[in-house]
Amino acid sequence: MQDLYDRLKYFGIKVFNLVIIVAALVMFSSWAAKANAHDQMVEEQIAAAERAANRGDYTTDGTFEGSAQGYGGPVKMQVVIENGYIESVTILDASKEDEAWLDMCVGLPDEIVKAQTTSIDVVSGATYTSAGILNGTTEALQKSLAGEAS
Repeated sequence: MQDLYDRLKYFGIKVFNLVIIVAALVMFSSWAAKANAHDQMVEEQIAAAERAANRGDYTTDGTFEGSAQGYGGPVKMQVVIENGYIESVTILDASKEDEAWLDMCVGLPDEIVKAQTTSIDVVSGATYTSAGILNGTTEALQKSLAGEAS
């Protein structure tokens, strides 16, 4: 009987230790996620402060349009420049593009804004459509650099 009691006691200690380890891992994971979110927020605040203090690379502020050949036809893009920075990138018309490939590229405008350049990777599997988006955006950005009126 004592042997069974010792075994159960030993098992209970192991279960208790396991519960403590799992609880510590869950708490650490929660802390790490919060710390990561906080770091990202701080990075965004720093970028916003830098943008407010400095003029960006693009010469002329305003709204510019450009177009380039995608897979199915021309892709028309619109870029808004404020204080020399790319504020927004919008696909105005890609009606001749295959919808599945276009859907794969929906994140490209946000990536361009985040990177402040069109020197980013094309989307694998939608190479020509994403190239049309990037090249159309580049054409619009070149109009800002050339000082063309919006």
